[in-house]
Amino acid sequence: MKKAALFLGAICMSLSMIVPEGSSAVQARVVTEADVGKKNETSATSGSAIKTKPQRPSKPAKSNKPVKKNNNKPVKKNKKKKHKKQPKKTVYLTFDDGPGSRVTPKLLKVLKDNKVKATFFIVGYEGKANKKLLKRIVKDGHTIAIHTYTHDYRKIYSSKKAFLSDFHKTEKLIVDTTGVKPHYFRFPGGGNNHYMSKKLRKSILKELHKEGYTEMDWNCGTSDAAATYYSAAQLIRYGKTTHWGPDPIVLLQHDANTKYHTPEVTRALIKYYRSKGYHFSGLSDYPGPEMCFK
Repeated sequence: MKKAALFLGAICMSLSMIVPEGSSAVQARVVTEADVGKKNETSATSGSAIKTKPQRPSKPAKSNKPVKKNNNKPVKKNKKKKHKKQPKKTVYLTFDDGPGSRVTPKLLKVLKDNKVKATFFIVGYEGKANKKLLKRIVKDGHTIAIHTYTHDYRKIYSSKKAFLSDFHKTEKLIVDTTGVKPHYFRFPGGGNNHYMSKKLRKSILKELHKEGYTEMDWNCGTSDAAATYYSAAQLIRYGKTTHWGPDPIVLLQHDANTKYHTPEVTRALIKYYRSKGYHFSGLSDYPGPEMCFK
């Protein structure tokens, strides 16, 4: 600090010797401590004002937000399969393992008499033996779907290749017989069974999704697959009380020849659910997500 003061004093003395008292020259700029050591010092010139270089306005800071480009090109959207908008309270009646020559004709009559559409998950070897019933199912406006060809758990779940080979055999039968390509399928035993690993299920689903298929299990059933000795009254009770989860209801029954109670049970369940305000439809009009047991 003392050295700086002495230095400033020396400068002032030298200036006083150069510039006489009363001169019109502008007094020298006072230098502060912060200015000491700076290269651009201000000097006093006789008969002229000290000119300082004007400061340039600082440039605005660049924004980190990306600039949106408007190229006026419409965004392409994936086309989704269109479905009719269904009431939330809807029952999707589904029948596995048919068509059975003794059961399915009676069942189709019950559905027609009650003006109800349903879904039939076809087993290929049964369909081959009953091609007229396949055609009738489609003609009556029901949804036709795939439940594999052999329904042989050990065979179809031995590998992805084995399952798909069996599956496509049923697909070909349905297309060749009815002219309709199915869009729904159901794993025999459901999507979570002891014969199929999670890895195999994931692999099969990935492939069939590419082909446009949706897997549909169920959230209600009559338990007619568990035994053949249940009475019609017992099956009806199960069909009324086993629904879990939110609506809609996807109700599982069977129309193989050993399931002779199915037409009677179906008639009773249609009456019951209609009394509760439910609507009936085939899965071809189903607007919801895939229902696959995990």
